[in-house]
Amino acid sequence: MASPSQKLVVNVVQAEGLQHMNHFTGDHPYVVCEVKHLDRSLPKSKAETTPVKEGDTLNPVWNETLELEPWVPGEALHVTVYDQGLLGSKTEGKCLLPSEFFYPSGFRGWVSIIGLTDAKLRLEISPSMGATMQDQMPASTYEAPEPAPAVSSQVSTTYVAQPAKAYQSQEIVRPSVVQTSGPQKLQISILQALGLQHMNHFTGDHPYVTCQVRHLDERTEVVKVETKPATEGDTLNPFWGETHTLGPWSPGEALEFTIYDKGLLGAKTEGKVVLPTEAFYPQGFSGMLTISGLPHATLHVIIRSLGAMVTEAAAAETLTTDATTESKKKKKKVKVSKKSKRCC
Repeated sequence: MASPSQKLVVNVVQAEGLQHMNHFTGDHPYVVCEVKHLDRSLPKSKAETTPVKEGDTLNPVWNETLELEPWVPGEALHVTVYDQGLLGSKTEGKCLLPSEFFYPSGFRGWVSIIGLTDAKLRLEISPSMGATMQDQMPASTYEAPEPAPAVSSQVSTTYVAQPAKAYQSQEIVRPSVVQTSGPQKLQISILQALGLQHMNHFTGDHPYVTCQVRHLDERTEVVKVETKPATEGDTLNPFWGETHTLGPWSPGEALEFTIYDKGLLGAKTEGKVVLPTEAFYPQGFSGMLTISGLPHATLHVIIRSLGAMVTEAAAAETLTTDATTESKKKKKKVKVSKKSKRCC
């Protein structure tokens, strides 16, 4: 059954750190929002703000609400910042926000602009289902140590990585949660990174990310997911926009994100960050992670719990046991039948 069509309400608040692109006419930035329909036969859902022509146009304020319709859950939102000039518009940068970034909880905060290292855009996004932003639970309520002031504390968070060894201890486990919760599945969205290093001078940089469960029991089988290498565009500020399902994972186990740069003879490690359980469970996490080894680099991820895993093995074992038992019963009946014939 297809999801019902909805309306997406986007309030484009402001931007910071745009570039000076029109030297003759001056900068007149504006923002275009477009829904990327899964069904390409649908009409375009697109709207744009009015260009800002006065004040600080490198840090413009629009505070303009756009309505995009139709939109259905699962469809991403493309946001592009343009600079209007005399002969046309130049692209400042863009953001691609997957559906899980703002649905169903909505979003209110800053997003990084791909193509501009230090630029960001403040948005408020709400699917119209009769709910308001105040009624919706924010994507993350985790209070990270020393959060970056540029990120709204209501939704997204900048998590400052701690030394990896700090999370190897089982002290981070919440016993009350572990006792009542079994293995679960996590939804991991790896959106983009900013400020990576140039590591492959011959083949060019092809960065990718892995996310691995740091199991409390080291004998447990390795569980991890991996993005595709970014091969086009600004590979020092790459965009992946991928969502993966990761499991089994148990409360108390940390997640380790590692950024690699794929080269001709192998992959080089850019950096990594270890995220403890309390940063994303049970409330989820949406925000920027500071990458160890790269002082000014960040990784934007979204993490949500999908609930307990279905134990298919147990069901299979039950079926096997039942089949074996029934087989034995049949054999027993055959033996009784043979004895009966001999007696006669």
